[in-house]
Amino acid sequence: MENGMKTVLIALLYMALPAFGADFSGVWKVTGSIAGNDVTPTCTFTQNSAKLTGTCKWDQDSAGVTGEVKDRQATWSYQVEYEGTEYTLTYTGTLGSDTSMKGSMVADPSDTEGEFTATRQ
Repeated sequence: MENGMKTVLIALLYMALPAFGADFSGVWKVTGSIAGNDVTPTCTFTQNSAKLTGTCKWDQDSAGVTGEVKDRQATWSYQVEYEGTEYTLTYTGTLGSDTSMKGSMVADPSDTEGEFTATRQ
């Protein structure tokens, strides 16, 4: 009886693992392009369950990040000013391995799109 209970507990824990998804916490070097402009922030993420927070830094600027994680995909966004206009950059990336991801990004309100890759540092 005791052995059967252990088997059930192990099976339940194993089934719950995919629900936690991947861990995006850490420092990521992002490289991409949108509307012919290079986008190269270094983003530091903290993941708490499905919630993603942190900071992205580029040149002499930085911005707070908010986002979410589902399975092996993360979506995050931050505000940036470019040529006097405030944009929201939204990234959607999928882990290819524990140290790399790739995906797409959108700049709102212009709805311009681009692609990016990122490497965990």
